[in-house]
Amino acid sequence: MHAEITRLTGLPRRLSAPGRVLEVLKRRFAGARMASPRQFEGEMIHYQRGRFAIVGDLQSTSRMEFWRKSNAQERVQLIQQIATEAPDFLAIVGDLVFRGSSATHWAGFDQLATPLCHARVPILPLLGNHDYGIRRRPALAHFFRRFPHLGGRHWFSRIYGPLGLVFLDSNMGRLPAAQWREQIGWYRHELQRFEQMAEILGVLVLLHHPPYTNSSLTPDDRVVQRAFVPPFEEARKTLLMVAGHVHSYERFARAGKTFLVTGGGGPRIKLATGRRRRHTDDCFGGPPVRGFHFLMLTPLPTRLEIEMRGLHQPGGVFDTLDRFALPWASSTM
Repeated sequence: MHAEITRLTGLPRRLSAPGRVLEVLKRRFAGARMASPRQFEGEMIHYQRGRFAIVGDLQSTSRMEFWRKSNAQERVQLIQQIATEAPDFLAIVGDLVFRGSSATHWAGFDQLATPLCHARVPILPLLGNHDYGIRRRPALAHFFRRFPHLGGRHWFSRIYGPLGLVFLDSNMGRLPAAQWREQIGWYRHELQRFEQMAEILGVLVLLHHPPYTNSSLTPDDRVVQRAFVPPFEEARKTLLMVAGHVHSYERFARAGKTFLVTGGGGPRIKLATGRRRRHTDDCFGGPPVRGFHFLMLTPLPTRLEIEMRGLHQPGGVFDTLDRFALPWASSTM
């Protein structure tokens, strides 16, 4: 009788404690599925303030990574600082979320990136390994739904003032072989196209996996070394290859080119030291554990200036921890 009255009057049934927890979880997941994904600007980037930002690995610390300190506060501070400085656009070198196939994780990114929308900072992202998630198809649907200006393209280029920008998908294992070969051909063609454009003074290549790193967890990426580094080193105008993936900051200068690792948003990792260090030519003299950070890049008449803006805790203050300049191919310092 009581159960019948409950159904007729619409009064909520009493649930056991486990039942209440399950009901809350159902509502949360239902809300994540029903929420409309945010669509971010990025179709057009304009040379207005004369500077742009790069950040990598904004994914949250997973509960499975119980040994790592959470980056929940720091990733918010990074985005808020970038929005405050209001660059002409923000490039994200992969790993926007921890699991790309999760609607809940993407809803979290939407919330994280809200200050960028309010500041009208366009976003140019590329795919990291986490963005592919466990299930490739729903992961890519989440990604491209938020960035419709990419038109479903895994690789693309933009022009910003005197700079040519090349964005690549370095996740070879997640791309069909034919698509991977198509990207390699496009990449070589695009570098050659920028070589022939008189207004382009320098070229940047952005991807997720670093060809060189002293990470104690991640090796050098041999695929990137074979597929993307040789054309980069052969081209006259290429200045800088920027990667994420490793949650640290490293700067290598080789064959007249610069290679940066800037996984500034992810939970911190320790770089190898002593005999375990693979590369002794890191130009940045920081400690093995390097803080949360982003890059600010400014094209000037004779050079490109790059600043690494690091976060100091406690206090949430940002300071320039590394600064260097790269001359244009046709000029001298």
